[in-house]
Amino acid sequence: MRNLLILVLLLSSCGGHHDRYAGFLRIADRDDVPTLDPAHGYDTSSWQFEDLIFETLVDYNDRGEFEPELAREWIVDESGTRYVFRLRDDATFSDGHPVTAEDVRFQLTRVLALQTGSPGREFFRSIRGADSCNAPGCSISGLTVQDDRVLEINLIHPDPLFLHKMALPFASAVPRSVVLQRGEDFPLNPVGSGPFYLAERVPGQRLVFLPNPFYDKQRKPRLQGIVRFVGVQDDLAWMRYRSGQLDVVSLPPAETPLVLRDPRLLPLLRSGDTLRTQYVGMNCRLAPFSDVRVRKAMNFAVDHGKLVALLHQRAAPARGVIPPTMPGFPAGPTPYPLDRDRARQLLREAGWGQGFQATLWLRNDETAMRIAQSLQQDWAAVGIDIRLKPLAWGPFLEAVRHDPRVQMFLLGWEADFPDPSNFLEVLFHSRQISANNHTYYSNRQVDELLDRAASVTSSELRLELFRQVEHIVVADAPWVFLYHPRAFVMVSPRVRHFRLHPWRPPRLQFLELANQNAPH
Repeated sequence: MRNLLILVLLLSSCGGHHDRYAGFLRIADRDDVPTLDPAHGYDTSSWQFEDLIFETLVDYNDRGEFEPELAREWIVDESGTRYVFRLRDDATFSDGHPVTAEDVRFQLTRVLALQTGSPGREFFRSIRGADSCNAPGCSISGLTVQDDRVLEINLIHPDPLFLHKMALPFASAVPRSVVLQRGEDFPLNPVGSGPFYLAERVPGQRLVFLPNPFYDKQRKPRLQGIVRFVGVQDDLAWMRYRSGQLDVVSLPPAETPLVLRDPRLLPLLRSGDTLRTQYVGMNCRLAPFSDVRVRKAMNFAVDHGKLVALLHQRAAPARGVIPPTMPGFPAGPTPYPLDRDRARQLLREAGWGQGFQATLWLRNDETAMRIAQSLQQDWAAVGIDIRLKPLAWGPFLEAVRHDPRVQMFLLGWEADFPDPSNFLEVLFHSRQISANNHTYYSNRQVDELLDRAASVTSSELRLELFRQVEHIVVADAPWVFLYHPRAFVMVSPRVRHFRLHPWRPPRLQFLELANQNAPH
């Protein structure tokens, strides 16, 4: 009866949108996109659409290799501290103005300026003079515009990851005059040089993207447009996909057996490993999680086999912070196997033998709720009473990032580029506490090892230093280490060229649509 009611509502209320956007790539999510400002976006949802609107100097191909984007060429001197980027002559913003080297320089100063509050600031602090940047547009010695097409960047020391960092959306080109004119309204009506521009945004309903009319003709998008519907729960998104009203959806875990058995649906499944770890973060400054024994007890109480079964085997138990698919990083046994007697013993040693109550914050979606409820049962078995606090994606991220009263949160981290530093340094260095270290974890030895690794060019030595950091962090247990998920995505038969990227959101700008109907 419930499914019948949903179907009736679907056909009666969404048919108009279906007809209006029939020629568009149609996708959906329950939550709105947190931001379209590349100085602030640091989540997969925001990056998905910032990648449509903006361009960086360099980008990745599907194999994860660097390729030109805004820059047609670049050179790096022998010292590894001087980079010179030459921009394409035809790069143009969606408002018709040409992209200049100053537009890239200005964006980097936005990210570096403390008043911006960008979570990407730490990535670019190796630029000479970066710490003297007080406001967007500041003049620093490491950023030099040689002419409209040439940007020179000088670093304090060699950074083996600098090109990776320049491929992050934080380093996008933005039109300086437009940003200064619109101020805080820029994310609501952004202007970039990417393949699409934001044509319409109806909060809580949809975002509509149309091709940038000034984009490179040889790489011009083949899509008529992209519409991203908002407020669509997982079960409804799956029904819309099955009825031909959505083109790309994440496969709900509960539907996995159906798809694997159906010869019509199985060819439409795209799956792949991710550089991702799902975890529960614990606030190391708040009791009882300020005690490492409690944090370890939380880990020993978790039944990882049950979690993987809930996900229909679409994940592997976490072996620490770094996913086993990270290049050059060895896999090992699960560091905290299920051992409830050990969990109870640790709680007694910490003075919490009678248990305690805490609140777990999470995104309000079906999968997250199922995982949280499973964890809730596991912790209850050792006397810990966990209350669940589900929120929409934007408010949830805001609370985790800025509210020090959050005790625990269920979240995942996916690497921005294939290097362990993008987990270990970004999430566990103490200087990241005001940025991405949401557990308020601090260990001087970890900081020293990470600082050393940041300036080492030997890949073997860097990996050894990261292994030492991983070992310490796992022992300190600021996280409950849960699982490493695999991506499962369903595409409509009319979608062409859809590919999963190893560590970035799928590149929607490369898709095209054939004149076919979705499966029923």
